[in-house]
Amino acid sequence: MATTIRPADFPDFHVIGRQTGTQHDFVGREFLTHCLPDVPPRHRILALLGTTDIGNAASPSEDGWPKDMADHQHSLDVVRALAPNQIWLTCEDPETLVAKYHEYLHGDSNGDRRVVLDTMRLPDILGTGNLRVVPRDILLERYLNTLQEQATEAARLGEHLVLLIFGHGTTKYGVEVGGSILQIGDLRRVLLNSSQVTIFTTSCYSGGWLVLHGMNQQPLDATAIASAGPDDCSLSWPLSGSIGRASGSLAATAVLRCLVDAEDEIKERMEHPTYIQLAKSIYDCMKGMGTLGNSQQIHFSAENDEWESSYQVRLGLPLTSYKERWQSLRQVPPSPSQPGSQLAGASGRSLKRLQYLAKEYFASQPGADNAAPNVGLHSCLKQVLNRASYSKEKVQELTEITAYRLGAMHEAEYLWKETGAEYPSIFDIDPSQRLAKMSDKELIMKTWSMLLTYDINTTPIGIRRPHVKPLQYLTLALVETCQSWAVIEHHVKAMVGKKKAWYRFIFKEWQGNRVAHDEGVRRNPRAFLEAVKKIRQ
Repeated sequence: MATTIRPADFPDFHVIGRQTGTQHDFVGREFLTHCLPDVPPRHRILALLGTTDIGNAASPSEDGWPKDMADHQHSLDVVRALAPNQIWLTCEDPETLVAKYHEYLHGDSNGDRRVVLDTMRLPDILGTGNLRVVPRDILLERYLNTLQEQATEAARLGEHLVLLIFGHGTTKYGVEVGGSILQIGDLRRVLLNSSQVTIFTTSCYSGGWLVLHGMNQQPLDATAIASAGPDDCSLSWPLSGSIGRASGSLAATAVLRCLVDAEDEIKERMEHPTYIQLAKSIYDCMKGMGTLGNSQQIHFSAENDEWESSYQVRLGLPLTSYKERWQSLRQVPPSPSQPGSQLAGASGRSLKRLQYLAKEYFASQPGADNAAPNVGLHSCLKQVLNRASYSKEKVQELTEITAYRLGAMHEAEYLWKETGAEYPSIFDIDPSQRLAKMSDKELIMKTWSMLLTYDINTTPIGIRRPHVKPLQYLTLALVETCQSWAVIEHHVKAMVGKKKAWYRFIFKEWQGNRVAHDEGVRRNPRAFLEAVKKIRQ
């Protein structure tokens, strides 16, 4: 007897329909979980790693995304005959990264963790001939040109185009690529008339690529797995307790685990899991990761809403020995997650100032340590509190980012209090957890998008990644306290007006136009923090 699944039975199982761009397409519907074997897909893979090593950002202790790319490259490079159908683009030379950082790991630091990039793996990676190292400033342009070329070839040869995108996301649903931003519109223009396209991305807020934000926006009609919700960060495995290394994203691990399980299941049942069943398996795998997995809002879509096709046909990935490839990698013994640190003394005025800011910052409930935007900063700040030694330039960088984040939280609280509505302090709650538990996702997204449209949160010059907590806080406060959309609009416009007054105050604090345009002041988020604190007094 065929078994079925009802997606609507699982409120946080984020399958997105192509008709409405929401989960409403699945109310009352059920889908087969298994199907007869189908013709294996002919595939063409284009992978992109957008992260850079600027400021040592690709260090294993600061970024987990290079591990995801290395792991997937190893898993998919089954035989050299497949190499011509795969292109892997990055702006960081793996030889340089290995010489600088020695090795990269992927997997649970408390469980099965493997080395995916080191001197032993380099010959295999470079020997395939499918890795292209591109200068940072032209990586996005090269990717879009290569995407156009590969999409044309895939259509001509009747192949399935698989796009793997690894990188940090922005709140406006872009992905950092070298020094530029890849937008969903860029993909839509290239893939407008393409079919048989699968996208897997580990970026924060990547679920925003699969949902509709307005009547004038069309959904991306592709089979896609997005590792985070439209208003949520992607999570990585916690830093190890030994030397504090990150080891890749939870979503990447869950997908690979389920591909391994799908192989074993096919051997047992002589049937293929459907794509909806694989999606449900990935969802279950995430839930099996405990509190970590419960916080990850992985999203799924299916091209033309064909959820009952074989997972191979839907994803375009070949049936291959993922398990064998994973187990062929060198295993690293488990290491407990990195514990929290206590404030410790250290010499140097600038370092003591950073320790003070770090203590204040960690007391503000800034979000999970393993949230993608937090991994590097939180790791470094905890090392600073543990008497770690950093260069003068690194201490200055950490001070600027920490001061900016504290200032951004003060700014959000100031704007909210100016509406006159009561709500707990931003420093006393973690809004990401509360947003994840709310059922009215459409209202959340509508509110989030409106705040983005008005650019409600200030990001000083020199800050590459805005702190998301202020935006999450204002979204949560509006949705929980306002009785109607009209009231939400009223409060947002009130905050916009107060922000104009806030700008005038900042200019006054910085002694008018001359100082406001001084590059040193404009690049110093510490001044931003102090000015915001003064206006709240």
